[in-house]
Amino acid sequence: MAGDCSFSPLCPGRSERGRNTVRAIFTFLLTLLLASSTLFASAQLPGKKPDKFEPVVPDFTEPSADWWTGWVEASTEERKQWLEALDKAWSARRENLPEDEELQKRAKAISQSLKGVAVTWQKHQEYEKISVLPDVKFPKNPDVQAWAKADAAVTRGRRRLMGIQLEARQLDETLGQSLSQLRKQVVLLREASGEAEKEAAALALLQTQINHINIIEQRETLEEFLGNWQEKVDLAEGQLNQMLDELQYSAEAAKALEKDIEEQTEKIERIGATRTSIQGSPETSTDPDTNMKKDLTLMELEVDLLEGHLKKRKAELLQSINNVLDETAEEEQTLVVSRDLLETARTLIDGNSRELNLRQRQVMAWRGEEGEDLSRWWRYFERIDSGLGRASDLVEDVQRYEAAQLQIYKQRQGWWATVRERTSYMAEQAYKRWRQLADYQLFSIAQNPITLRDIAKIIFVMVCAWLISGLTRRFLNRLVRKKHASESSMYNLGRVLHYSIIGVAIIVVLAMLGLDTSKLAIVAGALSVGIGFGMQAIFSNFISGLILLFEQPLRVGDLVELESGVFGRIRDINVRSTRITTRDNVDILVPNTEFVAGRVINHTLDDPVRRIHVPFGVAYGSDPDLVREAALEAAERVNITHTDWKRKTEVWLMEFGDNALNFKLVVWINSNMVSPLGDPYALYNLELLREFREKDIEVPFPQRDLHLRSWEASLPITRRREDE
Repeated sequence: MAGDCSFSPLCPGRSERGRNTVRAIFTFLLTLLLASSTLFASAQLPGKKPDKFEPVVPDFTEPSADWWTGWVEASTEERKQWLEALDKAWSARRENLPEDEELQKRAKAISQSLKGVAVTWQKHQEYEKISVLPDVKFPKNPDVQAWAKADAAVTRGRRRLMGIQLEARQLDETLGQSLSQLRKQVVLLREASGEAEKEAAALALLQTQINHINIIEQRETLEEFLGNWQEKVDLAEGQLNQMLDELQYSAEAAKALEKDIEEQTEKIERIGATRTSIQGSPETSTDPDTNMKKDLTLMELEVDLLEGHLKKRKAELLQSINNVLDETAEEEQTLVVSRDLLETARTLIDGNSRELNLRQRQVMAWRGEEGEDLSRWWRYFERIDSGLGRASDLVEDVQRYEAAQLQIYKQRQGWWATVRERTSYMAEQAYKRWRQLADYQLFSIAQNPITLRDIAKIIFVMVCAWLISGLTRRFLNRLVRKKHASESSMYNLGRVLHYSIIGVAIIVVLAMLGLDTSKLAIVAGALSVGIGFGMQAIFSNFISGLILLFEQPLRVGDLVELESGVFGRIRDINVRSTRITTRDNVDILVPNTEFVAGRVINHTLDDPVRRIHVPFGVAYGSDPDLVREAALEAAERVNITHTDWKRKTEVWLMEFGDNALNFKLVVWINSNMVSPLGDPYALYNLELLREFREKDIEVPFPQRDLHLRSWEASLPITRRREDE
């Protein structure tokens, strides 16, 4: 093996295939080395110089619809170059416009739109100078008052952020409307015919396009500003939560909060006394202005009183937080919890807002929009509206303070100490979210808004009506089972009560939807017209169903036979149709009009005992007495046979037939004992056959006698003569 070089590429005895393989490997390595050198050399070359930006200046006599679309992708410097080029080209074009008043007015508007883009950029620079949270501070070792100041500053920043978000949504809607206006102006330019009309349409399209560019700039500027504020507000909220975890007890804060609570209490008592004195003063004037002034003053005092209670609650919550931080306190601190204040505050704010709107409409109706003393009333409205706004903000502050109180108490006293309050707080928050969702307007009926709350109320009313109807029918069925009432009477009463309860529920639902129930007569009149045409059959069946329920010619369980041939027992009597189960266990829905207008045989109307005739035949030569005895015995074996002193089973000899003596078994039966799927005739025929076999009575079959005459005798005389 030492001298064997067959595996070496330099071996003289190596095969030609091995040498080709080695040559291929060296070629691949050389190619890879050259490619790497080329890539390395190309990486050292300077990058390709980008194309120079060329702003697009439209043809002002007929601007294209998409010349401005590159504005979105352009950089800030490119947009400035583009605006400068547009302004320069437009100034040259404006000098050559015809001396037409309408065209000059449109040209002035276009110049202002171009300046508006530059103004938007200046606003962007001003936005960058604005401090998001200028007065917020997060000191070390904070007390509750420092936390309250920081919380107020962060809350102001959050409200400013909400205002910017609202402005951004409005700009989004404006952007969509601007696109619609662009498409409209393009169509108008294409449809313009005259020279002057084309010139005006071109300027209108150009102005709309520049305004759209300005809206794009405003939206991008606001979006950048919004992102900056959102980031800083989120950071401030995180620092505020950390500050809450680091709170420390402060004796000075305790004294300041105690003083604040006393001041708010005195203020509440003073406002309450003033309000009571005004309310208790007798009415001495019939002047509408005097009465309106009194009402507005009382409303303003009520809002101030609510504001005082909410401020006092804020101070009490801060005092509770500060007290639980005191580690030297011997007594265990209790939470300041009262859900009635916030609920009452919301109710008062909503009620006063509606009343304020009503008062504003009254003043506008009395004085008009240009009254001299309208500003005097408007100052009242502004003060009340501002107080309602402050009260709404205080409600949110109290909610935040309650959440902070729960968090501090949980840290200091343990989770179990605040489980009830935390559960109540979470339930309140869930209820608040539900109220916001429930008040969302889905659609409107007769100018009445329909919300999710209304839909839930409607579903609740209908479900309650259905449950009441079901419980009522169950109670009636229970009376039937205990044999305190008849089944048919309770069934009819249950159906009537069901329709009545559902009808009342429908009227209540219509009233909840805001429809005037007094106008149902008009609806009924329109409905009667429809009944006279397309709904005649349905209404006829409905009235027939009511007749069947009240008159009771038919009851559930009756055995009936219709003129159409339907035979069976009644299972249900509904509004439109009646369900009948035949002997074949087939349910047939028969329109109620067929029971009222047609002929109906009710086998169980008053007396379920009825008589049937069962025909049979025996052979000639059978003893009639024996036949009669066998038939009577067969009838006695059938359990549905009814016999008393008045109604007896009989056997009649009806006729002498061609093949048999034809009899009839005339028997009385109880229809209620007949099985819904059985046939009484089959029962009697089976027993008759069994008795005849036991008594050797022959049941005949049809017989015929065939009489043959001679063929010769049957031929005609002339035919026989011809044959002879």
